[in-house]
Amino acid sequence: MSEFDQVYTLAVTGAMDALEALALRGGLDGFSPEQKQKITLDTARAGQAGVLRALFQSWHLYSADPDDQGRSVLHHAADSGDEEAVRFAMDVLGFDPLAADCRGVTPLDLAARAPRREAYAFLTGRLGFPLEKSYRNPLLRGFHPDPSVVRVGEDYYLVNSSFVFFPGLPVYHSRDLIHWSLIGHAAENLERSGLSGLPGGYGYWAPDISFFNGRFWVVATLRRDTVPYRLQMITSAENPAGPWSEPKFLPLDGIDPSLFTDADGRRYILLNPGAIMAEIDPEGNLISEPEMIFFGSARIKPEGPHLLRKDGWYYLFLAEGGTGPDHMETVMRSRALRGPYEACPFNPIISRKNSFSPVGRSGHGKLVSTPDGRWYMVYLCGRSVEGRTVMGRETALDPVEWTADGWPMVNGLKGPSCLQKLPFPEAAAPDGAASESDWISPRADFRRFASFRGEEIELRGGADPSEISGTSLLLLRQSEACFSQSARVNMERAAEGDLAGLAGYYDERSFFLFGLRKGQNNCTLEIIEQIGAERKQRTLRVLEASSACLFVEGRGLSRSLYLCRDQQKELLLSLSASYLSDEGLSEGKRFTGAALGLVSVGKGTAAFSSLALQFQEAVM
Repeated sequence: MSEFDQVYTLAVTGAMDALEALALRGGLDGFSPEQKQKITLDTARAGQAGVLRALFQSWHLYSADPDDQGRSVLHHAADSGDEEAVRFAMDVLGFDPLAADCRGVTPLDLAARAPRREAYAFLTGRLGFPLEKSYRNPLLRGFHPDPSVVRVGEDYYLVNSSFVFFPGLPVYHSRDLIHWSLIGHAAENLERSGLSGLPGGYGYWAPDISFFNGRFWVVATLRRDTVPYRLQMITSAENPAGPWSEPKFLPLDGIDPSLFTDADGRRYILLNPGAIMAEIDPEGNLISEPEMIFFGSARIKPEGPHLLRKDGWYYLFLAEGGTGPDHMETVMRSRALRGPYEACPFNPIISRKNSFSPVGRSGHGKLVSTPDGRWYMVYLCGRSVEGRTVMGRETALDPVEWTADGWPMVNGLKGPSCLQKLPFPEAAAPDGAASESDWISPRADFRRFASFRGEEIELRGGADPSEISGTSLLLLRQSEACFSQSARVNMERAAEGDLAGLAGYYDERSFFLFGLRKGQNNCTLEIIEQIGAERKQRTLRVLEASSACLFVEGRGLSRSLYLCRDQQKELLLSLSASYLSDEGLSEGKRFTGAALGLVSVGKGTAAFSSLALQFQEAVM
């Protein structure tokens, strides 16, 4: 047995006396950092609290580094269920019981499933809540960027960017900040939306929702590809479920608008770069010239301005650092609306701190208070899948505490959380079901080409998805990295040459189609991949039947395509769909996220039945 193997075995079995004797003879010296790490973490996982303490305190045979999955000493101690090992790792070594590894697993998660219950009882007592009284970020999973929130009474309303997808600007309702129901869309009229002909990544950016004079107001940037490139759209409604008023387009350059009402009732619109402000009248018309009141704290792509008046201060929140890994939220304050503003000494108040956590690229936040005076921030985040942002930017929530001298701190400045205490111990999900479907389509109203007949969906054929008009794509946001989707595709009413089947879609430059193409006397099973300017097209099978059951399994960036017959799945092809991500191409505007659904290309009609779409959360 080697010297390392001897020490390792003694440590994980708790042989304190033998280890002490070795220490006196110098037998615990000379180990590599990797060997020290293995001894430390495995001792913690074995629940040997006494040896663990001695490794750090007496023998200097320790490593405070996490393993390659991001699991700390506290993770491993929690896995043992030993209270004393957990107490030492938390109280003396200073590890956070809610810090996540690369899969979003926290020490609290591991303690909850450990055979010994002592550690879990200790952690829940210290944290003040059990696992069943927690929530996981992101809250709105899959392509829900740039959230804005407002509370009216005990009800919360939230809106997200939608880009070229229609219906646009989804509006959600909640009673507890955790359970959200889709109730409508602020861009609900296709002809008045201005989306026609826009490339992917354009359209409605960074909306804001507010409440003024008994009406809900939504303002968003309409990003166009012709002059004027940026217009600010304003609409309002008495009921946030709709109908929404005819949109008004303000000729203001900039993006990420928000509305602010001061204590004297005067209203302002803000937009970037930094915080540019102009006054508007009660109907949303401009009545002053825009002026910049502050540029930013980090001074790196400052955007997403929001103003909050509290305790005599004007707080200005900005998203900075760009929309990638360095995204952050900063805050400034002033006693006067137009400044001068001073930056918070703790900036950024939210940014990624844990490099292993799957929740990152956090920023673009807005604060909301609860009826009992607590504060939270909704903000965007992104989850990494094999180094790619497949689900796009999503919506997260974390608590906000105010310092004694009046500065807001999000999640104790620990960065975005994966696991957090419920705002309300008793979840209060909204009454009733959502009044709108989750289906979306790029630049098109799916109700014009899709017919829902019980459990069957018919799609009238449209243009190839590489086109930016006239397509028949019926999509849902991809909310997890692991999923399965299936449907029986029937081509009896399709025209010769038509193609219909399952789709994975990011935009008109990034998609795949897995479907049946109708021939004169048979159907061929095909896969088409669009990767930028490159198109790959392959025939996988020739089928005598006019219908087939297709199945796609997604695992991270891979997609496995199956043909289902007689309750058996035949694997036809596996491919990498890394192009279905924000980083998938180096061209265009990549701000949305992957979607899954159905497609029909051609002149006839395709029918889909036995639809199934299941997502698997990757935690644990």
